[in-house]
Amino acid sequence: MQKMVTLAIIALSVLAAPTLGSIGGNFTTELEPEIIGQINQTDVTITPAELSLWMQERTLWQEHAFWTRMAIISMLLDSDSQNPVINRLMRNQQDMAETIAPYYGNETARAYGDLIKNHLLLTIQLAAAVKDQNQTALQNASNKWYQSADEIAKFETNLSANLTQGDRKALWYQNLNLTKNETMQLFNKDYNSSIDTFDRIEEQANIMADSFANAIILRFPERFRHQSNRI
Repeated sequence: MQKMVTLAIIALSVLAAPTLGSIGGNFTTELEPEIIGQINQTDVTITPAELSLWMQERTLWQEHAFWTRMAIISMLLDSDSQNPVINRLMRNQQDMAETIAPYYGNETARAYGDLIKNHLLLTIQLAAAVKDQNQTALQNASNKWYQSADEIAKFETNLSANLTQGDRKALWYQNLNLTKNETMQLFNKDYNSSIDTFDRIEEQANIMADSFANAIILRFPERFRHQSNRI
């Protein structure tokens, strides 16, 4: 009984969390995709399996945001922590792949992980170009970065009919635009602005996580909505 009550409390927090009112920062309504209205319904019965996937995706996307910032800072400062931090960031692609493997299989998961890995490598290249003030390298890395986002958005929408390529691409572009702004602010030592931007990145990461998790849940309802799996 105590476990059920605990899960119910957590579930309510997850359902309320997409409004992001309790997270702080500088949330702006233009980051809200349509999926938020679908998740934030008081009459929805959430299952432990759904809760687990939502929490997994949120954790992975928060780690993505956090370790990206740490990697950018360590690179710009030429810190001794640079290689260990980048190595930890790169682990994100493996974790993201492993999370979808139970639903789509190992081959699809590996392909997804490879796309995320390429995205992360391009993030590192972009940060290096900013540090070196190499405009040509920066433009090349930026172009490839957005092309990578196109590929990931297409791959993700092929995983579930409940995601549209245009919406997913828009979310990826928001993430990249915010990360690019954050990188330039850190380079220019505008740390207060970079913190404000990171707040928005965290909030936007939750939106990306929730919409992706919800699409998987809708794609495989039998894996999540079994009567014995309800809170």
